[in-house]
Amino acid sequence: MDSDTFKHIAPFLIPLVALLIPIVAIVAHYINKSQRERAIHDTVRQLSAAGQPIPPQLLDGSAFRGDEDSGARKASPNGQLRAGAVNVGVGLGLMGMFFVMRPGSWLWGIGLVPLCLGVALLAVWSYEKKQPAA
Repeated sequence: MDSDTFKHIAPFLIPLVALLIPIVAIVAHYINKSQRERAIHDTVRQLSAAGQPIPPQLLDGSAFRGDEDSGARKASPNGQLRAGAVNVGVGLGLMGMFFVMRPGSWLWGIGLVPLCLGVALLAVWSYEKKQPAA
């Protein structure tokens, strides 16, 4: 290929490579997951062939997560508060940045999306805080 041909192809290669990166990451994730499940099935097959009991942690996957309970992650009681505060901060920052970039323009309204999301998360946190624990 000469340099003139490359100049015509280059504008198409950049978005193509940018679109292929997440596709490759997704395929790699599923290949890894498939290999892990195959290894679990081989282990179960070997244990059953040897007459050994199969641990339930092996079947439900909690043996690989590192936690001792059923495998469910414990949610932080202040998770909603933290997420709400971060979203409010990001929203206010975006609103300020876009207002300074173009005063009198509507761009500052973009910051309303994370701001409203943060306010909603703070409202959920406040509501859940008042509810009795189950």
